[in-house]
Amino acid sequence: MARSARYGFRILGGGALCVALVAAGCSGDPEPSKSPSAAPTSGGGGGGGDGAPLAVAKLAHRDGPGRVELRALSRTSDKAVTGTFRVVNEGQAPLRLELAFFETDAAVSGSSLRLSGAGLLDGPGGKLYRPLRTKDGTCLCSDTTGRTVAPGQATDLYAAFPAPPADVSRVTVELPLTVPFADVPLGNGPVARPADQKVDAATADLAAPRVLPVETVVEGDEQDIADEGDERAVRLSADVLFALNKADLTPRADGVLRGVAGQIDASQGTDVRVDGYTDSSGNDAINRPLSERRAATVANRLKTLVTRQGVTFTPAGHGSADPVASNADDRGRRKNRRVTVTFPRPRPPAPPSPAASPRPSGGALGKATFRAADAKGLEATVDALNRAADGTTVVTWTLRNTSSAAIDVRNAFETQAGLSDTGSVVLADPAGKLRYLPARTSITHCLCTSMNRPAARQSLAPGATVTFGGVYKLQENTAEVELRIPWKEKEGATIAGLRVR
Repeated sequence: MARSARYGFRILGGGALCVALVAAGCSGDPEPSKSPSAAPTSGGGGGGGDGAPLAVAKLAHRDGPGRVELRALSRTSDKAVTGTFRVVNEGQAPLRLELAFFETDAAVSGSSLRLSGAGLLDGPGGKLYRPLRTKDGTCLCSDTTGRTVAPGQATDLYAAFPAPPADVSRVTVELPLTVPFADVPLGNGPVARPADQKVDAATADLAAPRVLPVETVVEGDEQDIADEGDERAVRLSADVLFALNKADLTPRADGVLRGVAGQIDASQGTDVRVDGYTDSSGNDAINRPLSERRAATVANRLKTLVTRQGVTFTPAGHGSADPVASNADDRGRRKNRRVTVTFPRPRPPAPPSPAASPRPSGGALGKATFRAADAKGLEATVDALNRAADGTTVVTWTLRNTSSAAIDVRNAFETQAGLSDTGSVVLADPAGKLRYLPARTSITHCLCTSMNRPAARQSLAPGATVTFGGVYKLQENTAEVELRIPWKEKEGATIAGLRVR
């Protein structure tokens, strides 16, 4: 969990989302279509059988309004799930797709002009599936080089993903510049093959699938919990567990450790790591032995509280190494004084049926205005907030510029330099004193609407709107939250009283 320690416990935050089921679609060919109302091109399997798309999301593209329709999503072989998408230009200017959908991971070559940034999220499994590639590096996804959609026209795209386990029946589909398509059923069988699909995943010489562990983080006053792939790390505040410079547990610590023991009992694994850390005050001649004693104390207490047999605990102390926050201020130092308990992630509870997660009937769920002088006239509304059948929760929110001047939103929602997305938007549970961060695969990739690519909408003209979205993992008992949107590292807007459906 080293990467988790580096970024997982900072107040980043989720994004914004707008996915809505629709009753009719528009057409398109691999080259732009002239009639958005023509017959659909998606076939059976996971397609909308009556010609309707599975879901629709607004496109946060700088060239103007548009939408993306998810036309089909199906297991087309034992190796692949194929998704087909239709991009519709709803504006008055050409919609340039060349730099809209690429993967931002610099380690992946040859991805900048393709639909390589698409992803298939298995929520319960904590995995994100990136498009398949051949051994020579060719993405099994649409090439958007020079692809432009004229006003009123549409174009079709595709991506072939590694097939998730057979018991995965519903997924969330991620696409750059849109909100996630949540709770999409996986079909079986062929779909209409786009004209630009030259490689068959069933017969191609494929490279190893790119399956990325996804981390979801919840922050609290006493502990933070990060799930990444198959592993859980519970970071406990040393200030709650111990008195200053001591390794004896406080009375308050017992209740906290009982909660951790319950999580270990719910896990199927037998190996538990207990790691102690300090801040940078003093020197490691003192800090390391202190962190070792604290780790051993927590491990010994957990041994008495865990009821499962065969569980082993391995304590270790690291002094001031591997800080999770800056040691330059009190808040950061409090974060760094910690004991982290790491073990296999407990199996998620059975997801609710789709019927238990109704879609909103329409209208905003909440609204707030920004108070900063350079955001005057900027209004945020929450359009949807639903717990999906795969256990994830998605939130959709829209910005509207009600002022008479353009407003620059570039990097406005960061709380930390370099995170150019909506990943600093937090869902907070005031009653439980918890803060939920959006899911991430790495410090550079948030499962939320991207703002760090050239085609992203980064300025709002008077009267203009843009819709964002993000993926969160809320605890089962969280029923009401508030959306906290920062503004250029300061307080922005808070929309409270949001019921989790």
